[in-house]
Amino acid sequence: MRRTKEEALETRALILESALDIFSAKNFENTSITEIAQRAGLSKGAVYWHFKNKNDLLVQLVESICRNGEDDLRRVFELADSDACLRTYYKKALTKAFENHRYQKIHKMMLRRRYEWPEDVQNKVRRLITDSSERDREMVELLIVRGQKNGKIRKDVSAKAVAVLISSIFFGLSVMQLSDKLPKEFPGYTDILFDAFDRELSANGYLITL
Repeated sequence: MRRTKEEALETRALILESALDIFSAKNFENTSITEIAQRAGLSKGAVYWHFKNKNDLLVQLVESICRNGEDDLRRVFELADSDACLRTYYKKALTKAFENHRYQKIHKMMLRRRYEWPEDVQNKVRRLITDSSERDREMVELLIVRGQKNGKIRKDVSAKAVAVLISSIFFGLSVMQLSDKLPKEFPGYTDILFDAFDRELSANGYLITL
């Protein structure tokens, strides 16, 4: 039974990756379930076993992408020594679209969504991204609170307000990146922002290196 469940998860992941390959390269309307199945080396029925239709497949693909990003930040939060975690996390997130082949495909796919995807899919994706960005903000807030408890971050600032500031800045940058408005060297310039946060938020001159 355990192996059967693992195989089902592996098949689902294979379908999602095959869909990403095609959705990043082709118009959504002109892509078929048959094409995605062939790309995955599966039958069309196998795809329908996991996904209701093409719209459902696309929405679940975006959901999995959002979840992967949240998992990356959660792993950072769980590190015993996470002083430099936010700086590293956001810099890597912005760098991936320039250097990681899979994230380049995600970038291309998301760049198409505003004008190619059906309206109901766009609405669902918008909600997924909004919910994911809120969970991102909550995790950043927890990291700020941790720093305040450890005496590294000033306690006279609102952890929630700082988390909104940081997460909203990088959400906006990710939107700009999806619109191809960030230069390739931009991720390195995020140090300027985090150096400013360090100066303004440190308690008693402690170098917090967010």
